Amino acid sequence: MTLVFLAVPLALVGMFVLVQQEFQQTRSLRASVEQSAAARRYLVEVLSQHQDIESGQRGFVLTGDRAFLQPYDDGRARARLLLASSPSLSERAPALALDLRRLHDLSRAKIAFADKTVALVENGDLAGARGMIAAGEGKRLMDALRTTIATLGSREEAHLAQLTSARDHNRMILERTINLTLGALALILTALTYVIWRTLRHRQVAILRVKGLSDRHRAILNSAVDGMMVLDEMGTIREANPSVSRLFGYRSDDLVGMHNTALMANPPTLEDSNAWLRSLDSTGVGFGGRQDFIGRRADGTTLATDVSVARFDDDGRPCYVAVVRDVTERKRIEQMKTEFVSTVSHELRTPLTSIGGSLGLLAAGAAGPLGDKAARLVSIAHSNCERLVRLINDILDIEKIESGKMQFDRRRMSLGPLVERTVGANAAFGDAHAVRMHTHMPPWPIAVLGDPDRLEQLLTNLLSNAIKHSPEGGTVDVRVEAAGGTARIDVSDRGAGVPADFRHRIFRKFAMADSSDSRGRGGTGLGLAISREIAERHDGSISFIDREGGGTTFSVELPMADCLDVASGPDQDSQLPVLLHLDDDHDCLSVIASAFAGRASVVSVSSVSEAKRAIAAKTFAGVIVDVVVPPLSGLDLVPDLRSAAPGLPIVVFTALDDAPQAAEVDAVLVKGRTSFSTLVETMMALVGRAAREAA
Repeated sequence: MTLVFLAVPLALVGMFVLVQQEFQQTRSLRASVEQSAAARRYLVEVLSQHQDIESGQRGFVLTGDRAFLQPYDDGRARARLLLASSPSLSERAPALALDLRRLHDLSRAKIAFADKTVALVENGDLAGARGMIAAGEGKRLMDALRTTIATLGSREEAHLAQLTSARDHNRMILERTINLTLGALALILTALTYVIWRTLRHRQVAILRVKGLSDRHRAILNSAVDGMMVLDEMGTIREANPSVSRLFGYRSDDLVGMHNTALMANPPTLEDSNAWLRSLDSTGVGFGGRQDFIGRRADGTTLATDVSVARFDDDGRPCYVAVVRDVTERKRIEQMKTEFVSTVSHELRTPLTSIGGSLGLLAAGAAGPLGDKAARLVSIAHSNCERLVRLINDILDIEKIESGKMQFDRRRMSLGPLVERTVGANAAFGDAHAVRMHTHMPPWPIAVLGDPDRLEQLLTNLLSNAIKHSPEGGTVDVRVEAAGGTARIDVSDRGAGVPADFRHRIFRKFAMADSSDSRGRGGTGLGLAISREIAERHDGSISFIDREGGGTTFSVELPMADCLDVASGPDQDSQLPVLLHLDDDHDCLSVIASAFAGRASVVSVSSVSEAKRAIAAKTFAGVIVDVVVPPLSGLDLVPDLRSAAPGLPIVVFTALDDAPQAAEVDAVLVKGRTSFSTLVETMMALVGRAAREAA
């Protein structure tokens, strides 16, 4: 289409150029015709003057009457002027140059001959003049002059004919070109007319379609139960459907121009509200955020609402669609459900505890020996009573988590003892299913900030699932690892794996695989849901993958305890010596801080500048430094330490095998060749020696 639109002006420009060329050629031909006519007039004039010269010469010679010299003199003067101002025939036809020079020569010769005969007559030699004429020289010159003029005229006519023929040919080509161009323009204009007609027709159809879509969307919005508002970039309401008016009691005209925070019972500041809206830009066009808030109606009453906000662009400016739903009834029902579950669960727990205790005593023979049949029945009753207690506990736990009532006592703790303790507590359950458990621990302690009871509950859920889904004689592997500031616990079984149609809902409440084999293993379907909630409340995550060779591996990832936080945490023993550790590796800082747990408090820093600030603010019992701490060296800190405290124990703990043996340090230990326990014992021995010397 672009080429078609460009072709029209290009064709018009081409036609303009051709017409200008035609005008130029016409002017050139006219000039050539005028030059040719002037040349022919010149030749005729030359011949006429020579004829006058010859007539006057002959009449004077024959009669001696000087009256005949008048045309002779006039013709002679005029001929000389013509010779001096002859046209440039050679410029238009170079072949005429020779004949033109011959004409001039003959004209001069003819005038000279006439002058000579006239001079003889004037000198009285009439016979001599007549004799010259009779000899025929004058006639020969006059004939040659006529022949040359005739030749020049013929050639001038031929040249003019050639120009005329070429001009006619060019005119014919121009005429054809213009006709073809006009025809092409006609076709292009016809095509353009058709295209424009189709475009207008499609545009009209598109306008009707857009109008139909707009009407349909308007009908959907107006009939929607949820309130829908369009907000501009400042959070001001630009449009609102009737449901917003119904929910909040404002007229539609009053809503337009109102800021959205006016609909909130506890509105944030305009700056905070706009900052939250702008934060949705990072998610791109589409869903932005969802929040619960208490709305305020026009009459001052409140309602519980759920609002979701999505961002879109309007002419390059961000706008937002807010969908508001009244969840007052839903909140009330959820509260009733929570209270009902809590009440029933608590009311059931007390009698079940008594029943379970009584059955346990009966099974243990507290009321005397039981027969085999009675003992079997009591065992079945006791087992199912414990199952009911676990179900009630799980229901209470999930309700507490979802309502935010479950408390998490997060503290610095080592994962190793927790895992060993939990595995040992589930050993009897594993023996009952003929499944062994095997742990894999790293050689150094791994510390996290967590609630020991809740993390033990999470791990117990994973272990019990792995044991129940393992074949008899199988092994459940428990592995603890750390990488990149994250601690991971893997629980792997050799069971049948997670069914494909169950994977997407495995962490939902009451989710259980539908196979009879899975149902036969028992369970509430709440264990994994509780485990996920506990992991997320620890800023971690839980996931699963198929295990190579069969089975499933569930992984729990938790952030490792930040060393600086650990050093200043509430569980720090103020009686422990305080050590400064300088290293640029975060994992190394965390591991060493955990290694000194119970022996010393460690303040960890990752740069020489941070170390200097720590030294200025606090007194340390010892210092551990790494050599490579970009952009400086840890050894740059040693002179300052020695100047401030000459007897301060300093240990270099570095990965360099050829670490410099600085005289100012007390020990140099190499990472990978020295165990953490050796580092701890070395430093604590130096600290003890320094304390004794100071005493």
